[in-house]
Amino acid sequence: MSFPETPMRLCLIAACLAFSPMTAAAQSGCAGIPLFQCQSGSKSIDLCLAGDVAVYRYGPAGRAAELVLERHVTEVDLQPWNGVGRYLWEEVTLYNAGHSYALNYSIDRMAQGDPQVTGGVTVAKGGQVLAEVQCSPGTVGAHDFYPVFERKEANGQCWNRDSFAWQRC
Repeated sequence: MSFPETPMRLCLIAACLAFSPMTAAAQSGCAGIPLFQCQSGSKSIDLCLAGDVAVYRYGPAGRAAELVLERHVTEVDLQPWNGVGRYLWEEVTLYNAGHSYALNYSIDRMAQGDPQVTGGVTVAKGGQVLAEVQCSPGTVGAHDFYPVFERKEANGQCWNRDSFAWQRC
């Protein structure tokens, strides 16, 4: 599904292109509600929500991104935490030209003290994993995909707990 070049969409594109090393937005990579952010070596991995659009950014921290994807929430897959188990985890997947970019985070709920949040992104094509980029230890900042859940519901999609899939409400 393709979305027309609306003023809001053009504004989002302009915001992504306007990142410069001097701005706070460039350093965090986020031009909306931060959903996920971490560092992997010298690279920054960011996922934000701007209205109904998920914006994924990957690239050097504080510099122009190597990849920016914008997808309407109805085009984004979200695997919410099922509410059971030791690990609280979620995954959001965006698609581009046959590739999938699955961002995930995990928290050990049974850990002593302050539990460490881990995360990363898995890039695949046709079901074959091409790359797995793990966040450097201790760098996961934002890690909350619930706003995507809410926007999917607001756009007429419901999570089916029996089939573990999104469907039209």
